[in-house]
Amino acid sequence: MRAIILIASLALVFGFISRNDPAPRIYRVQSPEIDECSGMASSRLNRDLLYTVNDSGGQSIVYALDTQGNLRHRIALRGTQNRDWEGLAIGPGPRSNTSYIYVGEIGDNSARYGEIYVYRFAEPNLSQADSLVSVDTVDTLSIVFEDGPRDAEALMVDPKTRDIVIISKREASVGVYLIPYPQSTQSVNTARKVATLPLSWVTSCDISPNGRTILVKTYTNVYKFKRGRNQSLSQAFGGKLKALPYELEPQGEAICFSSSGRGRYTLSERAQGKDLHLYFYRRN
Repeated sequence: MRAIILIASLALVFGFISRNDPAPRIYRVQSPEIDECSGMASSRLNRDLLYTVNDSGGQSIVYALDTQGNLRHRIALRGTQNRDWEGLAIGPGPRSNTSYIYVGEIGDNSARYGEIYVYRFAEPNLSQADSLVSVDTVDTLSIVFEDGPRDAEALMVDPKTRDIVIISKREASVGVYLIPYPQSTQSVNTARKVATLPLSWVTSCDISPNGRTILVKTYTNVYKFKRGRNQSLSQAFGGKLKALPYELEPQGEAICFSSSGRGRYTLSERAQGKDLHLYFYRRN
């Protein structure tokens, strides 16, 4: 009986997944270079392109896939290293009417790094670009958590405020941390805890282009928060979670909205000896 009550309570909190939800579209990612994906973002400048990165020990490269999972471009970030790239986001930044890509050097399995980093650069126009593009101008944002080092993989940028948001990974109830705009490139930025979520093992997050819907992904589930027109992000995270359809992946650490906001993509690390797949879910 206690188990039934618990399941019913969770259903009330997290919402229901309908059996009538449409099945996702599934595309094979053939490039062997894409193997330890952690983080994904949908381009604002280049039609039908998705960005992703490989995590610890990978090259300092942002990979651009088309929406069928084919590798189209590699964006090399000069002057950076991949200690443990775990998050990826896209959003506004210092220059108006310019989209920026944010790469989160935020992985810290042992919670031992005094500082983490977010690399920020203007999104390049790839419509006429070669398969390899080098970016020389990259902002390095040094960050410390106000309550000490911790592991994180989820990164997003509020399109309304240009604030950077990091969600921690491993706690029984993870923390939501905010680095307010403008972020300094000269001194260390402090990530302030603004909310706590009743989730653990959070691996990715994203916010819709209009800033009204937030996705949070764990290894086993995807959840949605709605944001009121005049709500702050911390207020939105205090609202009700709704569970969304999700096909379990080998080690799913990437989610993003489509550029239109009418759907979402997920991507996993590649399981040994298995094909890697890009999933697309229509908005529901």
